[in-house]
Amino acid sequence: RRHDMLRRTSRALVSAAGRATGAPSTGSLSNNSSAACASQWVQNRTIGKVGVPENYGQIDGVGTSFLGTPVNHRELLAKRPISPDVFDVDGTSHYKFPAVALSSITNRVTGVFLSGAVGFGGAVSALGGPEALPVFVELFKSTVPILVFPTKLVLSFPFVYHTLGGFRHIYWDKTTNGIDNQSAKQSSLALFAASGVGAAALAGYSF
Repeated sequence: RRHDMLRRTSRALVSAAGRATGAPSTGSLSNNSSAACASQWVQNRTIGKVGVPENYGQIDGVGTSFLGTPVNHRELLAKRPISPDVFDVDGTSHYKFPAVALSSITNRVTGVFLSGAVGFGGAVSALGGPEALPVFVELFKSTVPILVFPTKLVLSFPFVYHTLGGFRHIYWDKTTNGIDNQSAKQSSLALFAASGVGAAALAGYSF
């Protein structure tokens, strides 16, 4: 069945090529010659083989000039910005990241970080038993005491930020207040500030 399908496809391709060039019908060709002609016809296609034809889109009677394709379309294609469209062709960003956007990105990053931290703690407990995680914490504190505060700060900020950000979203969902640009900017700045203070307070707390 597959052979018959390929043979019919080859004949159709050759027939289409014959109609375009005035060649004889496929009925007078053998299976081998049909396959050979079809293969030759496919190889002569440029799109998908060696790229876009040189005259594609040019105003020379061939291409898409009737659609308004400019003559210098190749130059314009080379200057297309990187996708996603965040950086310009010279590598500089032509988008500003306002406080609301940074707040949204931070909320997602802290959520991923917290998931990873919980997963790490769960893996340690699963492999070493319920006492493995406290032992690991005490060993870390006694081995590198200078890193205790920075580590607690790194762990505290995602927790505080994601928690406060969740409360803000609950408020938005329940009241639909504060979603306008100005209010969202102010609450985002307040969220960053409160999270920084709260994280510092938790990191400085000894237990």
